[in-house]
Formats: sequence, structure tokens, C-alpha cells
Amino acid sequence: MVSLTFYGGANEIGGNKILLEDKGAKIYLDFGESFDFGDEYFYEFLSPRSANGLEVFFEFGLMPKVPRLYSKSLLEFTDLKYEKSDIDAVLISHSHSDHVGHLQFLDESIPVYMGHGTHKIIEIYTKLYSSLSDIGEHEQLRFFKSGDRIKVKHLEIEPIHVEHSIPGAYGFIVHTSKGAIVYTGDLRLHGPKSSMTREFLKKAAAAKPYAMLCEGTRMGGDEEHNNTEEEVEAMVEAVINKSKGMVFANFSMSNVDRFMSFYRATVKNKRKLVVDTKFAYILDNLKDKISGLPDVRTDPNIRVYYRLSKSCKFDKMDYTPWEREYWNKKITYKELAKTQKKFVMHITFYKLMELVYIQPKNADYIYSQSEHFLEGEENKGQKTVLDNWMHHFNVGFHKAHCSGHASRQDIEEIVKTIKPKLLIPMHTQNAEDFRQFHENVLIPEKEKKIEI
Repeated sequence: MVSLTFYGGANEIGGNKILLEDKGAKIYLDFGESFDFGDEYFYEFLSPRSANGLEVFFEFGLMPKVPRLYSKSLLEFTDLKYEKSDIDAVLISHSHSDHVGHLQFLDESIPVYMGHGTHKIIEIYTKLYSSLSDIGEHEQLRFFKSGDRIKVKHLEIEPIHVEHSIPGAYGFIVHTSKGAIVYTGDLRLHGPKSSMTREFLKKAAAAKPYAMLCEGTRMGGDEEHNNTEEEVEAMVEAVINKSKGMVFANFSMSNVDRFMSFYRATVKNKRKLVVDTKFAYILDNLKDKISGLPDVRTDPNIRVYYRLSKSCKFDKMDYTPWEREYWNKKITYKELAKTQKKFVMHITFYKLMELVYIQPKNADYIYSQSEHFLEGEENKGQKTVLDNWMHHFNVGFHKAHCSGHASRQDIEEIVKTIKPKLLIPMHTQNAEDFRQFHENVLIPEKEKKIEI
């Protein structure tokens, strides 16, 4: 009998942590952290002590108390006795934290499988943001690419690339004793590499799956128009073209498609794109994995921003060895302030302080991330601060974004193309809506085993 247990990803967006069991084989599909993980109990400096491992997480029911799963060192202050793990594998679909964020808690002996690109991205972010991107130690870290076949006992898993808002995303076809089970991971059909998702749909349909675990992040959305990346680029280009001053851009550094949209729009307007040293490091270390990505070290259209540090004199030795690698592309607030109309500058919320030094005139700001930030009640404080900064410097505010997730209409197409006998919604707060286009929908409950 094949069973599924959702320890995350059931009736919530993110936090995928799904145990698949079949005739003695046990594998997890992703091992992520929920977006609101710990929000009910932790606040700013009120947080768990890392030295106490899983103690506080078990206290508040934030991690499932599952035997034979966790690292021995993390169980020391808990009442869960350590036993040798019986998990055969954990398969990671992509590197977003809601899919990998809890890998750090696993028993080190459990084999963890992920794509080559996913591993590279995790390596980069661990170097840059060690406190935010820690996946822990793993004795058996194994890498795959699209088209590989992974054998785990009698199970055979096919990883197939899909398009998402981060490179290296995969869906899986798991061949079980009951038949094929499709796991979509996170995917979309409206991006520049939608052909990858189309390939996944074709192979998933050919497998004639018994069941499909389908993401539904945007099932609750009822937008009139589903923006494409091409349309985002056109909107960005129009803002840059009309701007009489500097243009600031806020988008995820891991969203390579969005970077390329801003890069092309900047070049078309005969400006230069400014990124900070961390973004430069990310681009530099991904260029061998992603074709068409410009070389930050040599591309004349890219400059690297160096903030004031230590000596306040922009001394080369003020910066880390890896930051010095881009010294020949250096630009500071002094040059930006003098020739503002020549540049488009990537800037995140937590780096708005640079505006104090640049003193923008007639500037524009393009917000190109999830609308959730602008609309979510929990982000109201940050949104107010952002608005205050825009007002203070008289910066024009613009939005240009498309989602990394399939629209409601595209989800319907995905389901009707693959034609699973059983449809299991995940990564969604609107699971009931799947019944509108499939007659056999099973809605999972957290930590409740489903036999299929």
C-alpha cells in the first residue's frame, strides 16, 4: 500500500514536507519551512536557542515529533530518543526555503538528492547569508539533472526540469507499486523557459499517473490578466525610458529571468545596470550554469556598487577577498550622485540607506517582487517605511511583476493535460477549488496519513 503523510504543504502555501511510503521504502518530497514558521511564538530577538536543538520547536508543535528522522545532536534536549534513521531519501525540487529550509534538522545519514543548479545556488547563498541559508551537514548529498533515473529500493524517480522563478527547479515522477505518482514542485507556464514545464507535462501525462500532487499557490487568484516575463520587461523598459533621473529596482537576486529583463531594458535605454557586491558574486558564480547570463567581470553594461565601509575612504582592503574580485567594476555613491540618469540600480528594502548618500533627483523605483509584500497585513510596517522613503526623496513608484507560480487557468490546463486518476492539492490555501475541474480530488490534512 502506498501512503502519503503531509508534514507541511497541506492547506498552506509553502512548507512542503511530504512523506511517501511504499512497501518498506520511505522518501520525503522536499523538506521545507513554512512562510509563517514560528510567527505565533517568536518575535525579533525572542527566538529559539540554537544550542538547544529541536527542544523549543517540539514544545510548540512547530516540527513533527517523528522518530528516526532527526540529527542526534538536535535531540539532546528533547524527550525524543535518537534512533538510526529509516528514511531512504529526501528529494528536493528547488532551493527556495519553503522547500529546503528544514534540511538542517535531518539525520546526517539520510541521502539528500537535489539538482546540480539547486546545490550551486544553496552554496552561493550559504556563503553570503550563512545564518539564513543553512541546510546542515549531509553525509550523502547526491545530484541529478533532468532525464536521470534515481533508484531508491524498488522506487524509481524521474526528475524533470520545470520553469519557476528560480533556476534549477524540478518536478518528479515517482514510479511506485501502485503506479506513477507525479509531484509538480513549484512551476509556471508563462515564463521565458515555459518549454521546460511543457516537457514535464508531456512526460507526466505519458506515465499515466495514478495520483498527482499539484501546487496551487494562485488558485485563489482571479486576475484578469496573467502577466508574462516579456510583458514585465516591456513595463520596465517604459519606466526607464520616461524617467528623468535614476531608476531603482527591487527584485529577487535569485530570479535570473527578472535580472535579464532589467538588464535588457537597461541596455536598450543606453544606461548601465548597478548591482552590489553580493549580487555580483551570485551572477559570477551562476554564469557557468546558466547560458546567456552576462559576465559581471567584463560586461561594460554592468557596474558593481561598493558601500562605505570601515575607513570610509573606499580602501580596497576594507572589503572581503571575494568582494575585491570585482574592484575593476567599482562604482560608489559619489559617481552615481553626479550622473544619475545614466544608471539603473538594484536595491533591496534593507539597502535603502544608500539613497541618503546618492540623494536621488527625479528618480523612479520599480517594485518587481510578489504583490504579497505590498498587500500583506504582516508587512504593513515595512510598506509604510518604504512609502515614507519614496515620499521623502520624491521618488516615483511603479510595479512590474509576474509570478513564479502557475495561474489558476494554467493549473487547470496542467491537470487536464496530465490526467491523473487522483488529484491531491498542495502548496495552496484553496484546495477545494480543484474540484471545479477534476472529479476525484483528495484534500490532505497535516500529519494525517493518506492511503492511496
